[in-house]
Amino acid sequence: MAVTDVGSAQPEASRQRAAIQHMMRRLDGFARALGLDEAATREIVARIAADMPGRSDDERLETARSCLLAAASA
Repeated sequence: MAVTDVGSAQPEASRQRAAIQHMMRRLDGFARALGLDEAATREIVARIAADMPGRSDDERLETARSCLLAAASA
């Protein structure tokens, strides 16, 4: 019997939800300091998670911070 990677068995939707939750935790204080509410932050984070699935966490977080800054200054 072959051993499979647990991560590869996880459905894509579950991985995306986990990525969004991780980014939300990492960006919570940053977004609050900018005056953005959770709903606006989650919308931006979800879009980035969907648009950048193969990118590293650091790349997605950097992009999210830029988008949050732009949203706060709009």
